[in-house]
Amino acid sequence: MSLCELRNVKKIYPMGDLEVQALRGVDLTIEKGEFTVIAGPSGSGKSTVLNLIGCLDRPTSGEVLLEDRPVAKMGDTELGALRAARIGFIFQSFNLIPVLTAFENVELALRLAGHHTDNKARVEKALRDVGLGEHFHRRPAQLSGGQQQRVAIARALVKSPALVIADEPTANLDSHNGKAILQLMREMNERDGVTFLFSTHDAMVMEQAKRVVRLVDGAIVDDTRRAPVYAGGAS
Repeated sequence: MSLCELRNVKKIYPMGDLEVQALRGVDLTIEKGEFTVIAGPSGSGKSTVLNLIGCLDRPTSGEVLLEDRPVAKMGDTELGALRAARIGFIFQSFNLIPVLTAFENVELALRLAGHHTDNKARVEKALRDVGLGEHFHRRPAQLSGGQQQRVAIARALVKSPALVIADEPTANLDSHNGKAILQLMREMNERDGVTFLFSTHDAMVMEQAKRVVRLVDGAIVDDTRRAPVYAGGAS
């Protein structure tokens, strides 16, 4: 059973009197346990693919399936519950809640997934894993851009989702922290079977991917599976 699938998906965005065709009949299957990068130039449709797979948007035509279930047949409430429980999101713009501390931002992901008690140890571990063990009680405005990105990563990983969707997850991190985050994600992928789907321009992320799907002008032009080159050394 595939984790998610796009079948002949097209996506058109209206721009005044014009229409922009973001995806042009994309067919893509992501199996459980993949560590996949969606690559391509700006405007190629990478973020659109992530938004459709993450149920944040709907296609103009074609079909999106999650765990063999057609997304079009799910209501907003069912989709919201599915996202909260099964999908972790890492956005380039962080999307942290400014009035909440780092701890509270991460804990919120667990609460939305239905975990309302005994979250302390789990949240603290998630923040320590991304190198923020001393910043539990700082709000986003008290953190650097790289630190905010690491809070967003901890928030996505804390609930051990089936799928993590990451839009440029290392864009705001230095090389040291970027390698550490990728190492953490690789461990979750190999140990726990968490599926990772990235959009990135970062060569380091692409080198560690097990599969690279390249988009140009809304169409897949290459889909390559290969042995990753891990940041810590050869695989």
